[in-house]
Amino acid sequence: MQPDPRVPPGWHREPPPRTGWWFLVPLLTCGYGTPLMVLVGGLRLRSRLHTVLAFGYLAVLAVITVARLTASTGNDSGDENAAAGIVYFMVWVTGTIHVTALQMRVRERFFRQAAAEHGRGLPHYPPPAWQHGTGVDPALAAAQWRAARRQEARELQATQPAMANELMIGRPDLPGRQYDDGGLIDVNHVPADWLVRYLTIDRDLADRIVEARDRHNGFTTAEELVVYCEGLTPAKLDLFRDRLVFVPR
Repeated sequence: MQPDPRVPPGWHREPPPRTGWWFLVPLLTCGYGTPLMVLVGGLRLRSRLHTVLAFGYLAVLAVITVARLTASTGNDSGDENAAAGIVYFMVWVTGTIHVTALQMRVRERFFRQAAAEHGRGLPHYPPPAWQHGTGVDPALAAAQWRAARRQEARELQATQPAMANELMIGRPDLPGRQYDDGGLIDVNHVPADWLVRYLTIDRDLADRIVEARDRHNGFTTAEELVVYCEGLTPAKLDLFRDRLVFVPR
């Protein structure tokens, strides 16, 4: 499906959450901002546990504040103030670490949902660069993203060939193309130089493919390449089969 022209190509309709600053709230507020950020994270994750923990932080901070105020008005306040100070410091540090972990989980949840949406055929999902810092290997995420784009483009070619032709699916050699098909190659039309570049094959094999397609007026399946192209084995074909598309000549 063609991306929405109102958003950058390949982007999800909703941008990823900017959570990198969350940890600064408990850190710079000496822990008093922890309940708010844990509550926000809990709501984003739809987690009852974190929602309860947010109110737990609030209760602990309230008890510490009351204890310190009460101790400061008494005669023997040193021990109570020291104990309250230790607990308060622990809440401050623990809350900052907790919020840091939450901000990462919220971003990771966004990317997993976006990937799931794309797997169901929805057109807008994040580009691979957004996968950094989410615990997902960037190279693997990028490869999966391209494979998903190829599948989407193939479905478009099969169901709406006129639109696929307008989007120049499988034709990286044509100028002005904007649609990202994940690296598909229309083996019936792309010049030999582009076959070498995109299929990572040697020039001799690319020339044999071009000669065979001209001789047989194009291919209809990947298996025909093995039959008509000398030197192309099924094992070698499997290395780039997923990148082939066959547009009638």
